[in-house]
Amino acid sequence: MWTLKFSAWIALGFLGARALANRATAGRLEAYRAKRGIKVSVDKLQEEIWLVACGAVLSALSGCLLAYGPTFARCNLFDTSECYSGFSSSDVPQEIALYYLTEVGWYLSLILKSVVGVGRFDSFVMEFHHVVTLALVIWSYATGFTRVGVLTFFVFNQSNPLLHLSKLVNYTLGAEGSLNLIAFLAFTAVYFVSRIVLLPAVVIRSTLLDLPGAVTPEEWSGAVVYTWYTTNALLLALWALNVWWLGPIVRVIARSAARKEVKDDVITVEDASPAGKKES
Repeated sequence: MWTLKFSAWIALGFLGARALANRATAGRLEAYRAKRGIKVSVDKLQEEIWLVACGAVLSALSGCLLAYGPTFARCNLFDTSECYSGFSSSDVPQEIALYYLTEVGWYLSLILKSVVGVGRFDSFVMEFHHVVTLALVIWSYATGFTRVGVLTFFVFNQSNPLLHLSKLVNYTLGAEGSLNLIAFLAFTAVYFVSRIVLLPAVVIRSTLLDLPGAVTPEEWSGAVVYTWYTTNALLLALWALNVWWLGPIVRVIARSAARKEVKDDVITVEDASPAGKKES
């Protein structure tokens, strides 16, 4: 657990980089906004650009770790049989530890970005999502179940950059309804497959069914049983939130299909975003 202190420095690094990015892009985005007649503010554009870029990097990192990491041969979307073998909280492989520290720092930066004035405030629902996710990350790291943790990250990370890309398309190309719809449908498809289908079918199924049989009776009765209850409670809470968010997503698509096009005042992508709030 003590090694997680480095995540605070990583969070500060994210916040500092965000502050520098805001300063470097403010003038150009303001000029672009005025030239194109974009109605949204510069800070909204900066928010989405930052989340697209960082989300894409984190998605790629989790994918590369699963594909090329030496400990993930039988811990992936197709085979979870060895996600729990040889677990130890004191012997986490270096590449996994570095990845975990980065993810913890990232979620800390999401929680703190509005506090330090470098990002926009998310809704209370989204802040709850950040806190639950952070608790799940720290718990899996502390208990040594990091391989299934990386698998969970991969499932969650895939739809994030597409969501914010669809927002950015909506902000900057509001007149191009077809592009709005294509971007949003791409996000919806990945969101549904990853967070609604794969999360319970792969990750939660694994933690519910594989974990008890992968440890000895002594390990189970000692500490693993509490890990089993805690991990599954947090994962089910996150899955329930994602199912709940599916409702606004479907409503956006239904309204768009009914009008045969997507206009800027119709597909306000925040209706379906985890932030759950509309822009004024």
